[in-house]
Amino acid sequence: MRMTRKLWMVSGVTVVAVAAAGHWLTRGQTATEDVPTFAVQKGPLQINVLQGGEIRALRNFEHKSEIETPTKIISVIPEGYHVSEEDVKEGKVLIELDNTDLKSRIQDHEIQFQGTVSAYIDADEGREIQRSENQSFVLDVKQTSVFALMDFEKYLGRELAADVLTAAGLPKDVAGFDKFADQLESHANAQLEAGATLRANGEVALGDKADGEKSAENKVDVVAAAADRIDFTPFLEKKGSGDGEAQQKLRQLEDELLLRKSELAVSKQKVEASERLAAREFIPRTQLENDQVNFEKVSLSVKTAETQLSLFKTYEFSKMCAQLLSNYRESLTKLQRTVRSNRSKMAQAETRFQTAKRRYEMELAKKDELESQLKACLIRAMQPGLVAYGNLNASSSTRYSEPIEEGATVRFRQTLLTIPDMSQMGVHVNIHESQVKKVRIGQPALIRVDAEPGKVLEGRVAELAMLPDSSSSRYTPNLKVYPATVHIIGTHPWMKPGMNAKVEIIVDQLADVVYVPVQSIEVQDDQHFCYVNEGSGLARRSVVTGLFNDEFIEVREGLQSGEFVALALPKSLTPEVKSPTTGPTPNEAEEKPAPKPKSKDKNVAAVRG
Repeated sequence: MRMTRKLWMVSGVTVVAVAAAGHWLTRGQTATEDVPTFAVQKGPLQINVLQGGEIRALRNFEHKSEIETPTKIISVIPEGYHVSEEDVKEGKVLIELDNTDLKSRIQDHEIQFQGTVSAYIDADEGREIQRSENQSFVLDVKQTSVFALMDFEKYLGRELAADVLTAAGLPKDVAGFDKFADQLESHANAQLEAGATLRANGEVALGDKADGEKSAENKVDVVAAAADRIDFTPFLEKKGSGDGEAQQKLRQLEDELLLRKSELAVSKQKVEASERLAAREFIPRTQLENDQVNFEKVSLSVKTAETQLSLFKTYEFSKMCAQLLSNYRESLTKLQRTVRSNRSKMAQAETRFQTAKRRYEMELAKKDELESQLKACLIRAMQPGLVAYGNLNASSSTRYSEPIEEGATVRFRQTLLTIPDMSQMGVHVNIHESQVKKVRIGQPALIRVDAEPGKVLEGRVAELAMLPDSSSSRYTPNLKVYPATVHIIGTHPWMKPGMNAKVEIIVDQLADVVYVPVQSIEVQDDQHFCYVNEGSGLARRSVVTGLFNDEFIEVREGLQSGEFVALALPKSLTPEVKSPTTGPTPNEAEEKPAPKPKSKDKNVAAVRG
């Protein structure tokens, strides 16, 4: 109905224009004898944008080359072949690509891959061996530390040893030592895990350590640095615990001294008795001398016992305590060094393993990729439909420069075949920049396909680019067009991609307006004029225009319905050169050459500006 009404309106306008032109000629007016006119109309006016475009499928299933290197086409199915469901089930080969270079690359990579696998296994086993060695080293050092602790406890006694070790800031017993060693190992393991996380994230933090490890290391550093001299004498004076070698040795020395002092007392009494007896000559002088010599010997033994006891208390006891304590402290320091060394060795082994593993994974992925590319040399049917060569949405120059034929070289990710979805079709059009401000997504459109003249299809604007097409401006910089897609409503089996179509986008529907043909409007200095038949001739009149389409333009002020306007610039009437006071006579106007009428395209462009 809309198209019928429009055709009736155009036919009526043509009849009125021809009748008006005949009436004007019969009157014999000189100024309008060659100028056709048009009766100003009033009524509904449809504002639209008319553009030519190309039919395209809205969805395409594309077969692309998955070969990373350029390769040649061995065979290709004819364009236009219809892939059936049976072809999809059987996996029919649509394109075969040359795989000679791929097979050679796969063979070369296989040799390299075997070496990578061997290095990966070796790194994995090396990591386990290093972990086992670290455990052995730690166990040995722990054993040495426990033995050093036991030696210290054996010499001093358990209670005195605990007091000394507490004062020195060292683990005082086996339970404390085990807790200390477990803390060192747990923090070392935490640091290893943190380092593994940093390596996985590609970060390096040489100076950053876990808080727990800092506390453990600080504790061990205090142990290693607590080398101030300790006075062990007070611990020896404690009599409450006597289960150590030092206490046993002290008692022996004290008993020896007591014994010698007793002997000295007996010897002294004997000398005194011998002296009294010798004075009365009851005993010989020699016996007195022997008793005196024996007394001297006993006196010397007492001094020796006293000296030994003093030396033990002053030197030997302190020396042994310091030596045993130093051995214990050194064992703890060695344990710390061993744990750190084990952590360093384990980190190196873990790094070698992770490097070998990553290289193995990369080579494995490359192996799978090469095998996948080898399979991709045979492109099989996966979707039923009509086969088309290349990318249907690409420009004609691109499709021409990338031919799809036997022997042609194709690049990676190049579209080789396209199977369009014929159930959903659309029209790709380019909207000129002077019209793009009128077009909105969702506006209705009428489509006429050149292959089916007389059929009018309905659609709607579904896509509109925000920026102009760069490919069109590359060759014509002044041309700015905006790509748009109009979806066609319904399914039409006869429609094929690539068909030419004309799209009429309905921008607005004016209900009751005054309008004239666009070629009747003249534009000068951003003002619009038209020539109106006022009976005796054509008069130039200023008008205010509104919306327009490819044929008619709305006139908001300056014209009334039923008036006649010229469809071209009159030959004998040049109002732009007439003076208000003096003007050319009718004969002079006839002698002057008439200005050349402005073309429709020029006027339309001026009005659109």
